[in-house]
Amino acid sequence: MSTEDRQKKITDILNKLNLSSKEIEVLLALLKNGRSSASDISYLIMNITRTSIYDQLYSLEKKGFISTVIEKRKKLYQPENLEHIVESLEQDKREIEQKQKALRSVSDIYEQMKSGTAYRPSVRTFKGKNGILAVHRELQDARKKLYAIGDLAAVMRIFPDVQIEDNLKDFQTYKILRKSLMVHNTSGEKYLKVAPQTNFHKIRWLPKGTTVNTDTLIWDGHVAIIDYIEPINAVVIDNPTIYDTFNDWFELIWKSSEDIN
Repeated sequence: MSTEDRQKKITDILNKLNLSSKEIEVLLALLKNGRSSASDISYLIMNITRTSIYDQLYSLEKKGFISTVIEKRKKLYQPENLEHIVESLEQDKREIEQKQKALRSVSDIYEQMKSGTAYRPSVRTFKGKNGILAVHRELQDARKKLYAIGDLAAVMRIFPDVQIEDNLKDFQTYKILRKSLMVHNTSGEKYLKVAPQTNFHKIRWLPKGTTVNTDTLIWDGHVAIIDYIEPINAVVIDNPTIYDTFNDWFELIWKSSEDIN
């Protein structure tokens, strides 16, 4: 490859790095001449004013393409090893990816706002049987994946007909995944006879000896904790970060839990 071809290839690459034509010309002069003063470069590049030479040198130094040294009280410029430019570009790439992720998140929230499903992080409380039923209606209306942890015996103390009332029709009709971690007892086994496992309704037993007096329901950025000890009440946490944490915990417990078969 001739010197002219090499120079053209370098120019093409530098163009892709968004350097201006003047910056490229100054950098090429430094690459060719080695360590030089601004006066030396000005002499080599007659078509760029000396003031502009200083501007290009400042810009190239700021971007990391050149560095300066002082020799005999004279400021000299030299081409920099470009390996750190590669790392800088990698850092830029990581920052761009983070911005893309943030923009996607904003886009999701915007779509939620358009569809009327957006919410602000908050904690809501519900009291009594009707309050608990309101929580269940909300998660059923959402038609989103549901993870649940609980003890049917505790639930049946308040809702004795839960085996009939806990209708899975919506989840089956709309093919929505519902996974439940349940205490292994007689109540749980009776429930399975009415609501057996399907492709969209999956159940595992919690580890032996587990006692649960609350239901934990995890769906679409929300976490509901229902206390079945009188007076019964529920807390609903509307927070995507907390939802993600509970979601991860559920998956960890699921992997270590016992299959019902």
